[in-house]
Amino acid sequence: MKMDVLQALMIAASGFLTVFLMLVLLWLIIVLINKFVTSMERADVQKEMAEETAEAEEPEERLAYVGEIALLNVDEKTAACIMAIVSDETKIPLSQLIFHSIRALD
Repeated sequence: MKMDVLQALMIAASGFLTVFLMLVLLWLIIVLINKFVTSMERADVQKEMAEETAEAEEPEERLAYVGEIALLNVDEKTAACIMAIVSDETKIPLSQLIFHSIRALD
């Protein structure tokens, strides 16, 4: 009878150990999946930011138009600001706008 109790305790202990190990394994799987999903989301955000930066970086195009515009009593910095404001307000990309002249009103 003593052997039966000892065997029962060993079986119970191995059952508890098995359940505990499976819980640890599930926890590790969840952590790995979480890290994978987080890295994928981070990659998507970085890709979107790179695209937005590429779209926002068109200073050569903007400066190219300044040479073709007649500026009357307006410096280049002010003209660039005016062109940027017109582009923003009309929601038309600056590369699609054509300015012939910009002059200051008295």
